[in-house]
Amino acid sequence: MIDFSRIRQEKVKKLLHDHNIVSQNDLSKLQSFCYNAHDGKPYHKHIKSFLIGADINAVWKAYKTISPEETWRGKMVSFGLMYSRLKNEISYPEDVYHGIEAGQIIFLNLNLFANLVHLAVGHEVTDVNDQEKTIKICYLQNGASTGTQLIQLKESGNQTTVIHETWYRSGSLFRDKLLYPGFHEKGLTEFHLNVKAKVESGS
Repeated sequence: MIDFSRIRQEKVKKLLHDHNIVSQNDLSKLQSFCYNAHDGKPYHKHIKSFLIGADINAVWKAYKTISPEETWRGKMVSFGLMYSRLKNEISYPEDVYHGIEAGQIIFLNLNLFANLVHLAVGHEVTDVNDQEKTIKICYLQNGASTGTQLIQLKESGNQTTVIHETWYRSGSLFRDKLLYPGFHEKGLTEFHLNVKAKVESGS
């Protein structure tokens, strides 16, 4: 069962309650929806790059091992809880993290408009490719948006370029054109700068 006392964010609790998600079994039934270039639906694209001053293998190791509590920690985004399909386990911010893997469902709280609005969202890690050094993330069902995020690492001399591509759609032109890009970029910037700080500090 989900221990709601270990979830800090009220909006994350409400999201789970609203969809009658109270156990591992409920979480296991969730579906994620990825970008499909052939489904005939229009998607918007967002791309942003980051440069990290370390060897690509060290950076890749950091992305694979840093906990969601560390990465999703900023003024805008915070980590609520995670469910692993592979292990059929729920984990919370204080729990030991054993590394990223496909099938991890992560719930986050978004703090928007200077703390005036809070929004809970969920996404699923659907692929972790060691050879290509990519991480694929898809949006959960019943969310405001559908689509895919792809994180890819590229060698840049003795540094590493991290490319974050997003394909998204919500059915609302106002949301997709005016709201989503700015908030999305702010959130993913917090995420990648947390990884960058950890790598470059050697911690």
